[in-house]
Amino acid sequence: MKRNIWLLVFIALVLVSMTCPAQAARAIPASNETSTLIVEISAYADGGLRARTDMALCQGNEDLRDNPPLNVSGEGVNCIVYQEHTMATSGSIYYEKDVKVDTGNQIDPQNNLNTVRVIDFSASADGSPVGNLYSTESTSVSSMSTSANLDGGGVCCPWGAPDGGVLPATNDQVTAGSQVNLYEGEITTTSSARTTAASTEEPVELTYSIDLGPSNQVANATAQGSATGYVEAQLMEGNGDGTMESTDMGYDQSITVRGDNIELAMAVSFSSGGT
Repeated sequence: MKRNIWLLVFIALVLVSMTCPAQAARAIPASNETSTLIVEISAYADGGLRARTDMALCQGNEDLRDNPPLNVSGEGVNCIVYQEHTMATSGSIYYEKDVKVDTGNQIDPQNNLNTVRVIDFSASADGSPVGNLYSTESTSVSSMSTSANLDGGGVCCPWGAPDGGVLPATNDQVTAGSQVNLYEGEITTTSSARTTAASTEEPVELTYSIDLGPSNQVANATAQGSATGYVEAQLMEGNGDGTMESTDMGYDQSITVRGDNIELAMAVSFSSGGT
């Protein structure tokens, strides 16, 4: 007997200090020169399709070329990494994807990375039941910095925080993504990330979502195969301008469905920093 399977997961990770600014992962100001990259893809095939995207964006407030190690007096590096690998064989495939990367300073709700992807795959729509779709996708943000005493001079402007005070050390990394192996089904995924801003009061953020359901190519179809959504987080925060570690949090979550009638919805939201 077939059973409908539906899972909805919403995960929010928030690390914010209410007493002084930037006690967690903090945005780094952009370089003098910034760039914007926009990619729009629309593809269809009866047979096979392969798609690959690998993107890494790192912004530092000193010289990235001599890292590691970071300078012990307030050097920071923030990175966004996005990857997608998709392969479909012996079926009918609709594939659409939009990617925007902006290396400039961002203010909420604007982001350095935005992605939207829709894939509709049917092994039977081309008249043959043979075929499958395999796809993996992930988005991650990392924020690493040593402590900085802004009252000590020399490290104010690289952090975009001219009002003085102490920026504690931080080492945060969050990754969210999905993996599907389908015979029939449609997946919609979105992601966004922000790590670059003119002020440390602007939060570092990541979002990721996946929505899996039946293919629109076959009447009365069900999604068939397997799908996994996941999020991994490691958050380590300092206190003061020394090497003290005051927060250590690890989080690992995964959801998997498999069968002849599956549905999966997952949303992840991470925000760190601010006042």
